[in-house]
Amino acid sequence: MNGIGNPAAGKKKLSMMPTDIYREISKDIIGQDGVLRFVSVAIFKHVLGEKFGNLLMIGNSGTGKTSIMQSMERMYNRLPFFEKHRVVVRLNANTLADEDEGVVKGRRLFRLLDEKARSVIGTGEVTAEKIREYMEHATVCIDEIDKITSRVGDKANVLGIAIQQSLLTIMEGEEMLYDTHVMKNGELKPVTIPINTAGILFICGGAFEALYDQVYSRVFREGKQDKLTKMVMDDDRNVHFVQIFTLRDNLQQEDLFIYGMQPQFLSRFDNAVVLNDLTADNLETIFTEPENSVVKTSQRFFKNYNVVLEITGRAKRLIALEAAKHSRVGARALKEVFGRVIKPFEFDPFSREEVRKHDDGHELLIDEDIVRKALDLK
Repeated sequence: MNGIGNPAAGKKKLSMMPTDIYREISKDIIGQDGVLRFVSVAIFKHVLGEKFGNLLMIGNSGTGKTSIMQSMERMYNRLPFFEKHRVVVRLNANTLADEDEGVVKGRRLFRLLDEKARSVIGTGEVTAEKIREYMEHATVCIDEIDKITSRVGDKANVLGIAIQQSLLTIMEGEEMLYDTHVMKNGELKPVTIPINTAGILFICGGAFEALYDQVYSRVFREGKQDKLTKMVMDDDRNVHFVQIFTLRDNLQQEDLFIYGMQPQFLSRFDNAVVLNDLTADNLETIFTEPENSVVKTSQRFFKNYNVVLEITGRAKRLIALEAAKHSRVGARALKEVFGRVIKPFEFDPFSREEVRKHDDGHELLIDEDIVRKALDLK
């Protein structure tokens, strides 16, 4: 055995603690500091070989679930400390069903882990022992986990139940046999590898779109209206009500049972955490600062025309405020909102009077007036 599932066995020297992991992954993620702390602890437990550090992330589309998974994978690949943990598989929950049988037996998942392990190990070193070692230290990121509920409407979802039950078996920390092939003496030979799944970290995410309304209704039925709204007075002494209900502050495990996640399946997660809806401040930062931000991507595009694209601070703010109105799609709203502003310039920028000659090229300055006109804002 390799000590997985037994923290006292085979320990590695810990040069990184949860705070160090948090600093690494938070470089890429905006507006989800609380969730990143849970992720950092989950990764730390994974490195220690703890049996349960699995994490369930709940959040609207565009709030950062996939970005968190990608940031974790980049950290694994960047830092030597995580060398044995570089097998990361990201997949959709519904794809876990075996095509020929319609149920999950771990075969598809293990095949993906095997393929990633071989790519990480490199040619010339692929042995059954190496494949086993890397698979047993893997991280499995499953998106749209909310799509495998035990029912759809009033009907039982047989496939969803099967996937939950099969994942439950894998996540229990069982030793499972996996059939594959390795090269021995220049020939491809079949081998059966015992895989201890106890050390595999599972990070699952889903939008759980109907959960918000479900929990809101429960809180209302329980007579806890004080958790839904509050009365405020503005500067003109006008009284009005403001929505203060958040899923994060009111979610109970029973709500997930009612939603359709089986209790035994949920018990395999160390925590279920709710991502924040992104604020206008968050969206403005996401819009402008990351290397792959909407603004920087657009600026690189206009360089093909030898056009320098600039956006005023007020214009950026208006775009972020408009995107914040669409909380159910999160940061993805930025592309749609900015697209309405910038698309008219992309086909033939030189036909637009806003594109002006500047030095040896041209300049396009997106200001507040351009944004207001494009978005039909008063």
